[in-house]
Amino acid sequence: MECAARGSLDRGGGAVSPRPDPEEARVEELLRVNAALAAEIRNLSAGRADAPRPAAMPTSRRLATLIDEREDLREQLRELGAEAEALRVERDALRRRGEHLEAELQRLRAGLGGALRRVRARLLR
Repeated sequence: MECAARGSLDRGGGAVSPRPDPEEARVEELLRVNAALAAEIRNLSAGRADAPRPAAMPTSRRLATLIDEREDLREQLRELGAEAEALRVERDALRRRGEHLEAELQRLRAGLGGALRRVRARLLR
């Protein structure tokens, strides 16, 4: 308790520096990175640097990621192609059935039998 009354002193009698605030350290790091990027942009703009520094992700890893994504998309395309073919077959079957029903309807409406059916339907209304 005596130490608290005297203030923050280390064992050698010197003042103890307060713990650095994590937020303050983060802000300092961001300011440092920002200054480095600004200097790099100025150098590139002025033509003092040939090319920007390499990206965070190496090209080989980025390429591997893109190849994996491409393979996944190809698999999805195959699956969707199979679904589309099944839907095409079903659509064609429904179209043929609709044509058949249309022909049957025309047959039932035609001739004397069709006329009698229409008269009967009118009378039942």
